[in-house]
Amino acid sequence: MKVVSIVVPIYKVEKYLCDCLDSILSQTYKELQILLIDDGSPDGSGAICDEYALKDDRIVVIHSRNGGLSAARNRGLSLCEGEYILFLDSDDWLEKDAVEVLFKNAEKKQLDILLYDAISFDEYNPRPDDTEVNKYIRKHAYPSLCTGAELFFEMLSYDEYRSPVQYCFYRKSFISEHAMSFHEGILHEDEEFNFFALLNAQRVGHINDVLYHHRFRTDSIMGTKITKRNVDSCYEIVLKAINKSDHYLSDSQTADAYRTGLARLIRIYYNRVMLSDSSDSPDVQTQIKELRTILKQVKYFDDKEIKNAVLDKKKKDRIKNIKMKIYPIIAPVLRRSRQ
Repeated sequence: MKVVSIVVPIYKVEKYLCDCLDSILSQTYKELQILLIDDGSPDGSGAICDEYALKDDRIVVIHSRNGGLSAARNRGLSLCEGEYILFLDSDDWLEKDAVEVLFKNAEKKQLDILLYDAISFDEYNPRPDDTEVNKYIRKHAYPSLCTGAELFFEMLSYDEYRSPVQYCFYRKSFISEHAMSFHEGILHEDEEFNFFALLNAQRVGHINDVLYHHRFRTDSIMGTKITKRNVDSCYEIVLKAINKSDHYLSDSQTADAYRTGLARLIRIYYNRVMLSDSSDSPDVQTQIKELRTILKQVKYFDDKEIKNAVLDKKKKDRIKNIKMKIYPIIAPVLRRSRQ
């Protein structure tokens, strides 16, 4: 039976780690290589990893200096021996038959990537918002076999594309063939990784099975305040995507998906700008000017999706400026009307 490698980056999760590891060890599919990458965690997470390694010889523990999520995932990728690769966050957990279901579906169609669904939960809030709970559950049925560009474009059209790599099952040979790795030193690295992965993949599918349980934490990377690092990271991703334009636009199979995906990345960048506390900083304003200049110089600036992404930001800027100008005038009136 073929081996599946599970890569688990670990940092400051001693409270949740046992739930994660127990869900791996209870998998109905047993041919696993379990790579626990301790990313210099300052708590007891590393010791927990060592304890579990003594219980199960499928577990390999790597202790390293803190380098961030991308570095930990890349270390895991370099050690993968399995036919397939699954990424699991160390505060989340899998359904018992997750790997078995994914393996059977991927093998049947010989897929490069198999996408699947997840559900979110918050242990401190028994009644979280339905939007947050169901964010990673897709309502539409997608093809079980198509190109990555086709699936990417279709999911984008229904606003059901989700970028986390945890909800994808990858064929190792596909990752190796395209020399794929995670961009180190940035946040939102999944946005870049899966953008290029799907544009390059020839055999991709989706199943509606909910096999992954995502723990929503306010102190996690996704739950913390938007900072300039978020903005800078998104800017780097957009620039890298633009630099690949000639390759993907020259291919009729990927052009539409590339344009729509790039427009989405630009909107994400502008969204981070608007939500950060550094939107008016000179560095960010320079980024915005440079981005508009670059888009004007390349041939796809007039594309509707790209143009709307840029104009959307301009519109928000105008609304924000108007509000800043008129609020001091109308505020006294509003206060009097409430009295």
